Amino acid sequence: MKKYLSVILGAVIVGFLLSQFMINQYEKKEKLLTVFNRGEKVYLIQQGVYSSEESVLKNTMDFSYYITSIENNMYYVYIGVTKDLDNIKKLQGYFDKMGYITYSKEVFVTNKSFLEILEQYDNLLKTTTDNAIISAICNQTLSKYEELVVGDNKD
Repeated sequence: MKKYLSVILGAVIVGFLLSQFMINQYEKKEKLLTVFNRGEKVYLIQQGVYSSEESVLKNTMDFSYYITSIENNMYYVYIGVTKDLDNIKKLQGYFDKMGYITYSKEVFVTNKSFLEILEQYDNLLKTTTDNAIISAICNQTLSKYEELVVGDNKD
């Protein structure tokens, strides 16, 4: 009987240790998924890249609202934001008529408030061809992006 008791006790201990190992692996995987939640894909419409603040000011006089980000000592200027691929084409066509070549840059946003607002602005943008409305939508979406996403990342 003592022989069986030690085998059973050993099996229970090994089972307990293996179950602890499996639970730890699951928890690590859950944490990893939370850390790497990239958010939702959004497209920034980039107007240009400049080496100085003076160049930015000189080349953005036609825009009533834009945002800049500094990466590797270069100033990136963004003049629009959308989630919709058709709206990218519409915005790029609008800016092309103004004489600007633009590029779309993919970023990931996790701020749910901004994503909900952007969805509404994207729906408005789909239905309009009025340049004044397109300009107002760009200004509003950039303003909200700066407030809710860029401001949120500074905290």
